[in-house]
Amino acid sequence: MDTNEKQNQLLKSAIKHMLKPLVRFLIKKQITLATLVEVIKSAYVEVAEKDFAIENKAPTDSRINLLTGVHRKDVKRLRDLNEEHQASERLSISSLMLATWMSEEPFAKNGHPQPIMMTGKNSFESLANQYSRQNIRATSIMENWLEMGWISQADDGLLILNLDTLQDNQLSEDQLFFFAENLSDHMAASTGNLVNRTKMFERAVFYNALSKESVLVLKKVAKEKSMGVLKDLNKQALSLQKQDKNKDIPLYRFRLGSYFYTDLNND
Repeated sequence: MDTNEKQNQLLKSAIKHMLKPLVRFLIKKQITLATLVEVIKSAYVEVAEKDFAIENKAPTDSRINLLTGVHRKDVKRLRDLNEEHQASERLSISSLMLATWMSEEPFAKNGHPQPIMMTGKNSFESLANQYSRQNIRATSIMENWLEMGWISQADDGLLILNLDTLQDNQLSEDQLFFFAENLSDHMAASTGNLVNRTKMFERAVFYNALSKESVLVLKKVAKEKSMGVLKDLNKQALSLQKQDKNKDIPLYRFRLGSYFYTDLNND
């Protein structure tokens, strides 16, 4: 077996292992192979069109066919669809509001979100008005957040941000958007590190001989320390972004994620 053949076999084995959690999820959601194949075709066509152009010219259907193996009829059909993965306006506003409430005074103190009133100075309404347009009212956002469990309302009317339930109570649109965004960037970092000389930061800690009690201890510590890092970075990034958006310079994005997986509750 030559080196290229062995490398291809190792790569296919790695891809299969990587896909198993996704396939398990798709089967639970009754997404069949035929549907997945159509999505993969679309991804091949879009990547070939956007990332493999010659001299900044969009590749022809024939070139995309040669690059991807997708039939030319499918290439034309999928290029005409031009589907984009984008956040809704409501979700974009919510993300900015949450980032501010969790990191900036007077909505937060020492990195801790503070209870706020619905209206008035330094209120939920004033926070929403920093980012929302006329067609999305603060009351609509508040009602949506209350329904999702992102916030709760105390007897005195103060609104409290529920950090522990934010992720668990997201709507499917929110959850699926960030599911795609987070895994996409993690995959971009991982695949980039396989082929690029300049490496992205990507590290993990792994142990496989721990008791249930030990795993639960580590899970708690991991959550506390990870949330601390994410909240600190969120505060600094929000401040820097406000400075940079007024500068006449190219702008870029970043994403830092954190996860904890255990087979303790693997169903």
